[in-house]
Amino acid sequence: MNKDNSSMQMDPQLALRLLADGGVLAIAGVPEGTEFGIDLCAYTIGPDFRGVKMIPPGVHYVWCSSRGPYGDAAPRVGFVHFFHPNEIVVREWDHELEELRPRRIAEPEVERDRIRKNLAQLERVLAPYDYRYVVPWKELTGSVTEPCVQRCRPAEGTIRTNIELQSCPDAERPRGGAGTSSITRRNAAARLLLDESELLPNLKPVEGTAPRFSNVPQRVPHDALPADVSRHAMDCIEAVDKVIKGFDSADGLIEELQLAYVFFLVGYSVESLAHWRKLLGVLAHSESAVTKHKLTYMKYSEVLSHQLPHLPEELMVPSPHNTVYKDVRELLVNLHAGGLSVSAERLTKRLEKKLGWQFDGLLDEDPEDQPVVIELPEP
Repeated sequence: MNKDNSSMQMDPQLALRLLADGGVLAIAGVPEGTEFGIDLCAYTIGPDFRGVKMIPPGVHYVWCSSRGPYGDAAPRVGFVHFFHPNEIVVREWDHELEELRPRRIAEPEVERDRIRKNLAQLERVLAPYDYRYVVPWKELTGSVTEPCVQRCRPAEGTIRTNIELQSCPDAERPRGGAGTSSITRRNAAARLLLDESELLPNLKPVEGTAPRFSNVPQRVPHDALPADVSRHAMDCIEAVDKVIKGFDSADGLIEELQLAYVFFLVGYSVESLAHWRKLLGVLAHSESAVTKHKLTYMKYSEVLSHQLPHLPEELMVPSPHNTVYKDVRELLVNLHAGGLSVSAERLTKRLEKKLGWQFDGLLDEDPEDQPVVIELPEP
């Protein structure tokens, strides 16, 4: 995120063109001292701040974080919007929820027309979009389209750090059927002993509050036969095919990967990070998928080269306990084996330069990849 508070220098002619073609975000009623951000830039709201002008067309993430009486900051709450040239978006402060919401007036279009006619007078209270961060933001979101934004954002529009949860009704709780076998009952009892999370309340997201991402299948299907477990674990081509078939085109997968990552990077959305991690965990573990979907994996490696340098510090340390590092290492192995060595080398060099990640012995056979022998009971 932006920590640079220095002033932005811009060519006057470029500024006039951006002022004429860029979008405008107008906000009303936000208290002084509130933290405000758009994309990779973060600010503290002052007495004369009423929004942002010269916003380039494309997807943008806007957030606010209210301040307590002792200076403590609340979790970020924001929204994502795909701006069109000259578009004006108006938001107002909800004092009860302490977040931005759509303007609640009888004639919003009349207000937008009035803002458009008086932009010259409003210039002093509208901060210019910081164009020093246009290129990094485009690298992170360049593939995202408006349909992807509409499909993935929560139905209510607001994105929170953690989604709201509610208890499932009693009728929706899982129950064992009347014909449940003794073996199934014993397995259920064993799960309770091994995993205490089974004892936690069964919760589900409050309707309309969670990002609407695609479903990510397990690498090893729950109903896989014992003889197929090793095959799925070593190469989850079937899971990758299911992921890609869930979109109208393979580009839809790349768009969702980029959008989920910025939901986490800018909005600190825990669910979005979990979704991004699940996709990495599936896509990284299939040499066959690299061979079959070469163009998709070329784009994916390019996307990762821009995303991974923005990881939080705890995920930047290359260690056996860092699952992101382990999955990326496995992806590089499969890129080499699947015929995309150029993409693998490009990603390797960027990660070595930006994160200091080393991949010594990358193409040496990993003992963990050896086949697993499963003894089947005699008939």
